[in-house]
Amino acid sequence: MNNEFWLKRWQENRIGFHKTGVNPLLDQFLPQVSTKPGRTLVPLCGKSQDMAWLVSHGHNVVGVDISEIAARAFASEQGIPLKVSKEPPFTVFRGERIGIFVGDFFNLKPDRGQFDLIYDRAALIALAPDVRPAYVRQLKALLAPGGRILLISLEYDTRKMEGPPFSVPESEVGKLYLDLTVDKLHEHDCLDEESHFKERGLDWMKEVVYRIK
Repeated sequence: MNNEFWLKRWQENRIGFHKTGVNPLLDQFLPQVSTKPGRTLVPLCGKSQDMAWLVSHGHNVVGVDISEIAARAFASEQGIPLKVSKEPPFTVFRGERIGIFVGDFFNLKPDRGQFDLIYDRAALIALAPDVRPAYVRQLKALLAPGGRILLISLEYDTRKMEGPPFSVPESEVGKLYLDLTVDKLHEHDCLDEESHFKERGLDWMKEVVYRIK
């Protein structure tokens, strides 16, 4: 699942992974993770409406995605004017309290600033197992002292379906964040909400919410 894979998906408008609306788990569980707005990172953000929700609740949001199509679609669909600038290795779309960095997430370095909150709704589950350790190291480097991560992950029977999205079991989350504190806040069966996965052979799928600090 390299950058070219995701660029092609956006170019061909094969974006079944995009979820419309604001994720209700963000509204429900963010107060248990972060009690005040801050500088907030949304990795592999796509055109998620969650970013606009976070801005409306006082957060200063930085999204990162490989696709310029996604950034332009976000601005258009949310009615948020964004000015474009070249800041190698990124093209940056900036608006009031929001910036979307178009480029490779692994090129986002801490010298651009660290984050009080990282909201991972669909990033970890988009990455193959061999990439996840490097991705988590990157998140830890970008997390400010005392910062928190709100992670929404998926679990399912991997014998019946291959990702993406990938199943990331609780045991793996614990190993990836071994040096931090991982609290599971919630889990529920979400297969009825994701009925297209039934067609791919699944008979159960769990959405799991974690607070990491």
